[in-house]
Amino acid sequence: MPVESPDPHRSGLRILVVDDNRDAADSLAALLQMLGHRTSVAYDGPSGLRAAADEHPDCAFLDVIMPGMNGYEVARRLRAEPGLAGVKLVALSALNDPGHAQRAAEAGFDHRLTKPADPAELEGLLTMLEKIRELAESTEQLARQNVQLADETRSLLKDVKSDLKEVKEEIREIREEVREIREEKDDKKDG
Repeated sequence: MPVESPDPHRSGLRILVVDDNRDAADSLAALLQMLGHRTSVAYDGPSGLRAAADEHPDCAFLDVIMPGMNGYEVARRLRAEPGLAGVKLVALSALNDPGHAQRAAEAGFDHRLTKPADPAELEGLLTMLEKIRELAESTEQLARQNVQLADETRSLLKDVKSDLKEVKEEIREIREEVREIREEKDDKKDG
């Protein structure tokens, strides 16, 4: 269930927390809200997938050890969904071994945090994710402007080509008139 950010002037990130430990999930969601983000919570993998499809979060914190569908599988499925490809995935686990790091990378996680998440590390990660989102939005806006400029440039080039064609036609007519004047002069000289 989505919960709005307490600061109406800050958009914050839309964050999905998926953890089978309800207390851990709710506590993390509360902390994220205090940091100015909008959160929703799911308590198992399938519910997390449905929530992600419905809400299109900017970021999802996934507990990797859950019964049934673990966080690695949720991450793989999210990465397989074209509409969710841009969601930043954060593996949240008490595991901190090289095998976990490799499995997390193979599943498509962007970042890993060890439980319990250090608030300063969490805030740093979220600040970075907000900057990434802002850059992506700016890039998208610039791309739209570039398309508009390209259309305007094509239109201007079409006008220039049309004007150039008219100028060439006028030059051709002037040359023809000059040729006729020269012929008349030559005829008068000869005559």
